[in-house]
Amino acid sequence: MVDAAEIELLTGSLRELFAEAAADVSIDVPARLRELGWDGVSAENPARATTLLFVEKGRALSTAALLDETLLPLLATDLPGGIGPGSAVCYPAPGTGSGLSSTPQATTGILVRRPAAGERLVIPVADTDGVHLAVGYADDFTVTPLPSLDPSAGWYAVSGPTPAERCAGDAWATALATAHRALAAELIGIAERALELAVEHTGSRRQFGAPIAAFQAVRHRLADGYVTIAAARALLDASFADTADPGVAALAAKARAGRAHDLVSANAVQVCGAMGATLEHALHRYVNRGAILDALLGSGAELTAELGGMARRRVAAGEGIPLLVEV
Repeated sequence: MVDAAEIELLTGSLRELFAEAAADVSIDVPARLRELGWDGVSAENPARATTLLFVEKGRALSTAALLDETLLPLLATDLPGGIGPGSAVCYPAPGTGSGLSSTPQATTGILVRRPAAGERLVIPVADTDGVHLAVGYADDFTVTPLPSLDPSAGWYAVSGPTPAERCAGDAWATALATAHRALAAELIGIAERALELAVEHTGSRRQFGAPIAAFQAVRHRLADGYVTIAAARALLDASFADTADPGVAALAAKARAGRAHDLVSANAVQVCGAMGATLEHALHRYVNRGAILDALLGSGAELTAELGGMARRRVAAGEGIPLLVEV
């Protein structure tokens, strides 16, 4: 187990790394993490490592493709010869929930960074008999910058014919659960920082001779934000311990984190007033980044609907509902 002192030390190291990377875009964050021995931390305590890393990534609004770095080793188990350097995951296009957008005929999806020439793309494909993985070269697809609320994220849209050769995609279920937990942690980090900005603003902005943070209506909104983030963290922690149905637990954690970000964003913008809606204040960056991350691999609304559908089907079949935590 990682104790409090170690967590504090690891958190400080991650914040320093992300701060350096923000000041110098040439820094290779995954390579620096390996130099710091992060692989050893992950091997010893995957749950704690994932949460720490992606929470800090969210707080820093980092664009490092750490989700690819996390998922590619898992997907490599299904690919003959594994995956060498220079690969990226083609994530499903938004609007499909936790499902897939690529079919045996056509690939559509998102890359979380610009692919290099000759780089390979690993594409999860919805086939008639389940999920398969296809591998193609980025040069064979149309890759264009993805318009979004947050252009600084550096995402790209991918489209083109799906490679005919495909292999088993048994690892996708594990990779999807891992991605849901990582994105939940990142959304929590973004929401935490957005709430901190709101607290800083309301503590310094004065009306009627007092900080507006002293007003009951403002305090209630800030408190609601704190509570919803704490609930999202608790559900994320619980998702790592759920061995009976880890995919559902991870999906629930992602759904709850997305909804937490929505609430914190709305409350933070409200208490910051007009300043919170301006480009000169940093708050909009956390609102926008969280909004697009929420849509990746299923938004809070989409995943909540999926959870409801699962519950209805299991009750209709006379089965119990394994997830009793409200999301």
